[in-house]
Amino acid sequence: MTLANMKHFVPGGGEFAILGAVVMVIFMLVFASWPFLSRTLSRVEAQLDVYLNQRLLMKTSPRMWMFILGGVCFLVGVTLWVLLESLLMLFVGIGVASILPGMILTHLDEVRRRKLDEQVIDGITALSSGVRAGLNLVQSMELLVKNGQDPIRQEFQQLLREYELGIDLGKAMQNSSNRIGSSYYRLLFTAIQAHRDRGGDMGESLDRIGEAVREIRRLEGKLMTLTASGRAQARFMAVMPVAILFIMWIINRNDTEKLFTEPTGRLLLLVVFGLILVGFVWIKKIMRVDI
Repeated sequence: MTLANMKHFVPGGGEFAILGAVVMVIFMLVFASWPFLSRTLSRVEAQLDVYLNQRLLMKTSPRMWMFILGGVCFLVGVTLWVLLESLLMLFVGIGVASILPGMILTHLDEVRRRKLDEQVIDGITALSSGVRAGLNLVQSMELLVKNGQDPIRQEFQQLLREYELGIDLGKAMQNSSNRIGSSYYRLLFTAIQAHRDRGGDMGESLDRIGEAVREIRRLEGKLMTLTASGRAQARFMAVMPVAILFIMWIINRNDTEKLFTEPTGRLLLLVVFGLILVGFVWIKKIMRVDI
């Protein structure tokens, strides 16, 4: 149902009256399904807390961001509905806008993890230098926090904060390993804990860990080079349909605009978008190889 059709049922045919009716219907639906929505919102808040406070270490309120994102999703849906004059686009806009925050947070988490992986060798070197200079492990970590750069400085700062609150150092390292989710840091903290249990030369152990991580990163760099063409094909496949649609719009604007104005055309665009997304994710998974 479009705005033009709905205006016949509203005195004066005003968009604001229609929008008010839609808001009232949505409010009634929310009130009727509040128990289910309450459980869903609790899960969303918990997931935001995991990403924002535990992984990204932003120290912010997940509930505040949940309400902000909810308002943005509703605003996007209403904007698409008013611009395209289709009630279907209200729900499509809300659905798409609700997916984007999770994708953005996942991307930020991956970018941060890649930065941590790039800093791991420098971090191991700093710990080894501190131990060889006569400092103990905790003091070496404090030196890394003082001289290091984010995000590795944030992670070791959080590790030391947990240790200062009374948590065992081994447990604090395990928490940090789970929070980062990187095989490099899992290897580092596991080796440090094994050394604490069995004893030995900590500096030499850290040097061996650094050499092992450096070799793994060299192999992963070689693998990324070999799979670069496949990743480029995935990006090309995602961009090419948009370019073709733009060319068709230049050549035959009237017929191309029906894809955005007619219900069948909009449905086709949604199907195409879904297929492109599935193909892009599929190729990305094929190209992802763990060493």
